[in-house]
Amino acid sequence: MKKRAIMISMLLVMALSVTGCSQKTATKDKDTKTEETAKTDDAEETESDNTEDTSEDTPTTAELMAGIDVEKCVTLGDYKGVTVEKTIQSVTDEDVQNEIDNALANYPVEVDQAAKEGDTVNIDYVGKIDGEEFDGGSDQGADLKLGSGKFIDGFEDGLIGARKGETRTLNLTFPEDYTQDLAGKAVEFTVTVNAVKEPLSEPTDQWVADNIEGYDNIADYKAGIRSEQEESNEQTAENQVRYAAWTQVIDNCTINEYPETLVEVGKKLYKQQVETYAKYAGMELDAYIESSGLTQEEYQSNMEEYGKNVAAQALVCQAICNKEGFAIGDDDYQKALQDMLTEYGCTEEELIQTYGQDNVEQSIMLNRVSNLIMENAEEFKAPQLAGPREKTGSTDFGNVMYDVPGCCIRTAFVPEGTAAHSKEYLEAGKTEKAHEALRYGAEILAGTCVDILERPELLSEIQTEFRERKQKEKDVSF
Repeated sequence: MKKRAIMISMLLVMALSVTGCSQKTATKDKDTKTEETAKTDDAEETESDNTEDTSEDTPTTAELMAGIDVEKCVTLGDYKGVTVEKTIQSVTDEDVQNEIDNALANYPVEVDQAAKEGDTVNIDYVGKIDGEEFDGGSDQGADLKLGSGKFIDGFEDGLIGARKGETRTLNLTFPEDYTQDLAGKAVEFTVTVNAVKEPLSEPTDQWVADNIEGYDNIADYKAGIRSEQEESNEQTAENQVRYAAWTQVIDNCTINEYPETLVEVGKKLYKQQVETYAKYAGMELDAYIESSGLTQEEYQSNMEEYGKNVAAQALVCQAICNKEGFAIGDDDYQKALQDMLTEYGCTEEELIQTYGQDNVEQSIMLNRVSNLIMENAEEFKAPQLAGPREKTGSTDFGNVMYDVPGCCIRTAFVPEGTAAHSKEYLEAGKTEKAHEALRYGAEILAGTCVDILERPELLSEIQTEFRERKQKEKDVSF
């Protein structure tokens, strides 16, 4: 049976993922209150269970490593000079428009009309069971998109056609599979509509000024979106290339022995993550494992494999640190720690209290190793390959391709939408990016030639496809 992995990230499992030093608070939108109130306690419990174990009784990775013969357990391979490919996704006009469309949907404007499906209504409501209000059944100033399905059946449908200032009484019944104290009970909601809103079809300067922080006109807003998306894509590419480099380094090394203490750390992390997902799903651990299509044996096997993965990464990281003379507490460590404190805006004590001594130490050490790997990596940027076009300009090569098989490789070096034969196109052709595009295209063509020479069956497939396409053209010609 093919094993299906439970959704657990194995990307740089030793890294510390933090967004700040303030305590996390689980919040919910007001408009989901009636439907989600019963889940609040479980969510808060899950959040609490998901916090890091900062107990002083738990040995840190550094303490565990002190009792391990790292050089015996791992044989280091090449960790300098790995080759990595960095592909930065370009931002298209469609990407920008999609974000604008999402913002338009999130910030509808008030209209003087009866509410219809897809509109957002701002409402006050009071829910009563047997004439008595109940916890979580009332709210004021809540925005609700009709048709979203966030409230129990009948609630949203009951507001179709309502206008601003109108009050409606909705006699409904909670579903049988609802929370135990409300399941199957009749409930009466008194709902007053404060406003009816719908999204604009296109943004206006006024809409931007009213709803988008930092912008007061469409042009600047669009430019800001593009800039933010480009920055995000750059960061995503950086994260991906770092992971690719780290994976290569791990693959280059040989793990001779997996210390049980490190494997147990990984297995504990795996179990904690699965338990967290089970709680989010409102299920017991065994039921969640079964729902994921895993037997208990497969679950235990996955846990063991995950534990070995964690142990391998810890060993490789420590072996590189030993070879390079990296140590917890040295000058570079202290500098990295201060940079982290500055970035997160907290004290060392707050950082450790929130995330744990081990997480902080291993995050800094792994980042130092990752930086070393990247500083010595041979990076090349993959070309921005453009997709095929239904129509293209005339070319002499097109005439040649009518008699022999051929292909057209399009590598981008101008922003999407740049007009051909324009000044912008001309200037772009003088840039290093244009030179890279030419080189990439040449490399692709050369590689294709090698593939054809080394694989005669590929050439045969190309020739067969070419003949079939020519025959089709003849069949439809007049």
